[in-house]
Amino acid sequence: MNTSNKNNTSLLLKSVFLLLMILLSPSLLTELSDSATATVYVYPSSSTVVVGQTFSVDVRISAVSDLYGWEFKLGWNPDLLNVVDVTEGPFLKQGGSTFFTKKVNNTLGYILVDCTLLGDVPGVNGEGTLAIVKFYAEKEGTSVLDLYDTKLVNSLEQPITHTANDGSVTVSKPVGGIVISVNKLELLAPWIGLASTVTFATCLIAFFVTRRKKKR
Repeated sequence: MNTSNKNNTSLLLKSVFLLLMILLSPSLLTELSDSATATVYVYPSSSTVVVGQTFSVDVRISAVSDLYGWEFKLGWNPDLLNVVDVTEGPFLKQGGSTFFTKKVNNTLGYILVDCTLLGDVPGVNGEGTLAIVKFYAEKEGTSVLDLYDTKLVNSLEQPITHTANDGSVTVSKPVGGIVISVNKLELLAPWIGLASTVTFATCLIAFFVTRRKKKR
């Protein structure tokens, strides 16, 4: 057998061996694929809060390489929840200075958030928090936190393949409590101040009347 035939035979045997390994371990390709795919997700994946409560959820990322910029939309049921604030998480800041922007639409129930590194710097690897979303629970019910239109780019401005996982929030009635919403509380604030002033004035008048009677 000449050298060429030996090489061909060796290559064929290696190919057959590799094929057998894959067939015998069907999860091998899945594991390799999962380990190489970045994931953007809502954390915690499910939350339980009460009406009138302010709470936060993170939008996090895992298994990413060379992340230079990101963007996402997060939707919710506007009858149940309102967004109070959106802040940048610490993950991308590890790579240097960043530009962060947000758009909140509580009427339609969604936010658009994006962030990018600045300058000629490499992207960030690993896992961490991209953004922190602060909500206020208005009414009872369950709302999906729909994470969509997610975009990741690397330092060469190329898209990064990834998956996105939603979250959910269940809002329940507080046990034995009366809740006044933030908007209603703002409307009542002037009246609360007036009531306090009247109460103070009444106490002051009663004090002087009592002193005058004692002097007599």
